[in-house]
Amino acid sequence: MGKTGFLLSLMVVVLLPTFGATLSADTPNNITTDQLALLALKSHVTHDPRNFLATNWSTITSVCNWIGVTCGSKHHRVTALNFSGMVLTGTIQPHMGNLSFLAWLDIGDNNFHGPLPVELSNLRRLKYLNFGNNRFSGEIPSWFGSFTKLQSLFLNDNNFIGVIPSTLGNMSKLEMLVLYDNDFKGQIPTTVGNLSSLKHLYLENNQLSGEIPSVIGNLISLEFLDLSFNNLTGRIPTLPPRLIMFTLSENKLDGEIPSSICNLSYIEVLVLSMNNLGGIIPECLGNLSLLHLQLEMNNFHGKIPAILFSKNCLLRTFRIGSNQLEGPIPQSLINCKDLKVLDLGNNKLNDTFPSWLGNLKNLQVLVLRSNRFHGNIANYEGASSISHLKIIDLSDNNFNGYLLSKFFENLHAMVNGSKNKGQAEYLTYKFSKINRYHTEYLSIIFKGMERHFMGILTTLTIIDFSNNRFNGEIPEILGELSSLIVLNLSHNSLIGPIPSSLSNLSELESLDLSSNKLQGRIPAQLVNLDFLEVLNLSCNNLKGLIPRSNHFDTFTNDSCSGNLGLCGFPLSKACDQDLESPPTKFDDTRRELNWKFSILMGYGCGLVFGLSMGYIVFTTGKPWWCIQIIERVQPKYVGRKIRRSGGRK
Repeated sequence: MGKTGFLLSLMVVVLLPTFGATLSADTPNNITTDQLALLALKSHVTHDPRNFLATNWSTITSVCNWIGVTCGSKHHRVTALNFSGMVLTGTIQPHMGNLSFLAWLDIGDNNFHGPLPVELSNLRRLKYLNFGNNRFSGEIPSWFGSFTKLQSLFLNDNNFIGVIPSTLGNMSKLEMLVLYDNDFKGQIPTTVGNLSSLKHLYLENNQLSGEIPSVIGNLISLEFLDLSFNNLTGRIPTLPPRLIMFTLSENKLDGEIPSSICNLSYIEVLVLSMNNLGGIIPECLGNLSLLHLQLEMNNFHGKIPAILFSKNCLLRTFRIGSNQLEGPIPQSLINCKDLKVLDLGNNKLNDTFPSWLGNLKNLQVLVLRSNRFHGNIANYEGASSISHLKIIDLSDNNFNGYLLSKFFENLHAMVNGSKNKGQAEYLTYKFSKINRYHTEYLSIIFKGMERHFMGILTTLTIIDFSNNRFNGEIPEILGELSSLIVLNLSHNSLIGPIPSSLSNLSELESLDLSSNKLQGRIPAQLVNLDFLEVLNLSCNNLKGLIPRSNHFDTFTNDSCSGNLGLCGFPLSKACDQDLESPPTKFDDTRRELNWKFSILMGYGCGLVFGLSMGYIVFTTGKPWWCIQIIERVQPKYVGRKIRRSGGRK
């Protein structure tokens, strides 16, 4: 018996280290397991254009030194992976589920695709998970609800389908849920009301339907809520009290703006545009500290409340276009000193031109189109203060009078253009608390068609005075607005010639002067507008040959039709043979050569005439008066010459 006990003890001593080593190797509890998981990921990366993994992830170096890998100081296990923006292409493998110490996983802004393996549900320590801006597909797995420690979840900009799983409501510590730009359908799950720590909820640009769940009002920590570009219906519920941003544009909500919105004391951005909302605009909105108020494309009626614009007005954007509003523009709007975008278009507003707008020195976009404005703009008081204005749309009103030069002479933003022409920049507002921007958008007639710009480029410059009753001539000063991209003066009563100075608009892409009473020839210099895509000079009194060039020959017959005196391509009417064709290109070199040639011709003619006269006079002795002049002048000239020679001795 004692011998047997001794042998058992000896076996334990001998085999225990071996068993421990085997157990350690077979369970995912060491750095080797993490290395194998990452090498499996590397083997399924099919494209690594910058060779981040190919040159750095090697078994001869510690996994903790690999690019994008962070290890914990205590257990020396992989705790964070960051491949964001490496432009990798590949799939996520089940081995990733063995990274049991992983708390941070960021593979955003790559080209990973395929479904998400269920083994990822083993990553119970995750606090941050970013799969955004890839090409993942399929449904969001229900096992996402097992990430009970997760604080941030980014699944945006992918190809996810199906419904938003109700199990997401189990992530009680979640602060940021970002699901925008996918193809989710169905309703917003009511379990979202369990996310008591949630601060950011972005569900925009999906196919969500049904009503906004009332439990959203229980999210007392929520600050940013974006539900825009879905198919949501019903009415606006009571909203969380700490909201800073609420955007709901392009849905199908109806009813009035609830008075509870006026209790949102932190709100900065309120976007309710493109719905079926109606009623009057609540006056209590004027009590809020709004920076952006956008209510366009609804069914609001009545007048614009003057009380909206208090002396402490902070508005940078005010958009109420495409409603049924009437009456004048409240002059209290002058209190909004930081206003950049003012869109009142497509209403029933009845007023004269708001000349006091010149005091809004930061105004960049002014849209008054399709209202009942009348009178002239000649008495514009603040012309010197509109130097930042880049887009002005007064079309489809009853404005009249002359287009005076002083109105245009201070549009410095249309002269100097953007400071960074090589880089596309948009008119945006950055939130102070997060790295997120609110981008301005615009609906406007552009190149003959109404277009909806999802962002306003800072380089976009437009003047649209069409469909009014302006008269007189087109001012030459318009040719100084060298950054202008769209000029539309059509359907007015303008007379006189087309100014040749318009050829200086080197950035111009669209020129519409149709349906006026313009006269004379089309300036040949217009062929120098190399970026011109749209030209409409139809229905005027223009005459002569239409200028030709490779660029001008692309315009259709409609661009010049309705001018009985015009001829030549693209019209079918041929010109008379004696009609001289104007030059196709004008430049300073040709003008300089013509000037020099004229001088040389003058000298040549004078020389021939002088020699001929001298020969006749001295051979015939006539005319006698010329001989007398020469004889009187010659002694004086010889005397002066002798005296000068003597003075030098």
